[in-house]
Formats: sequence, structure tokens, C-alpha cells
Amino acid sequence: MNELGEGSGTDGCDDNWRSLPGRTRTAWLVNEAISCVIALAVCGVVVAVCVANGWWGFWQRLIVGLFAAYAVLDLAFQPLQTKYAYTFYRFRIGERDLRTRRGWLLRKSTAVPYNRVQHVDTKQNPVLRHFNLTTVVVHTAADEVEIEALDTAEAERVVALITERVASAKDNL
Repeated sequence: MNELGEGSGTDGCDDNWRSLPGRTRTAWLVNEAISCVIALAVCGVVVAVCVANGWWGFWQRLIVGLFAAYAVLDLAFQPLQTKYAYTFYRFRIGERDLRTRRGWLLRKSTAVPYNRVQHVDTKQNPVLRHFNLTTVVVHTAADEVEIEALDTAEAERVVALITERVASAKDNL
């Protein structure tokens, strides 16, 4: 086993899928609460502008009401959504590729061979920074793959490991 807990399969694939830190769930919930507050504030501004200009009719009430109801319901169900997302989000850093998978009912699996990687970034919003979490973003020509909300120190190790494996994979071409 290496420093990131990987096995050493001969084909570069092992069965050691890793999960995210537990405080990721709390960070996701806080981010969603902030989004809900912003959506409700936008609703309040729209209501104020419409009322001030005499535009407050049936359609404006319906649209603002639906938008506000959606924001509140999304926040109400967010603990369940977060638990689901956290439970089924896994990643694996293999010898030849990076793999992520998420979801149970609606599954999405991604494999990125190291020789397709263009560069690796990290990103952090204020909530992730507060929880000492960082997202690793792996860019290819066609897309990007994120390993969401790793411990900041671990994210740095992951970036270094992926960068090393990308350099090695491109040297072998």
C-alpha cells in the first residue's frame, strides 16, 4: 500500500475506493443553506420591485411563489440528498487512471487515463476553507473531473501524486 491507501494491482486497478471526509456533508449542507438564503433574497427583491412599480399580478405571484417554494423544499430535502450523495461518492487513484463514481440509482462513473490529463487544479470556496477542505479538479481536453472536498493536506498530496503519474504516463508515450 502506498501513502494514499492504494493497493498495487498489476493492471493498475484495485478495489480500494475511497470516500470523502465526514465533514464534507456539513459543508455541503451549509453551501445549500447559503444558496437557499440567496434565492429567497432574490425573491424578496423581485417582490419589492414588482410591488413598487405596480407589476404585482397573478403571473408574478405565481413565478415568485414557485421559485421560493422550490428553494425551501430543496433545502428541506437537502439532508437526505446530502446523505445519498456522500454515501455513494467514491474515487480511486490507480496506477494508470483516476476514477470517480457517484450515485446508486442514477450512477455515473468516470475514468480519466493519466495520458489524457492536461492539468490539475484545486479550488476552495469560503465554506470549504472554513472546514479545511479543498476540491481537486482534473482537466482533460474534453471535460473535467472533480474529487470534491478532500482534506486540504490530502488534496495537496493527491495533486502531487496525479501530477507525477501524468508526467510518467506522458513520458511513456
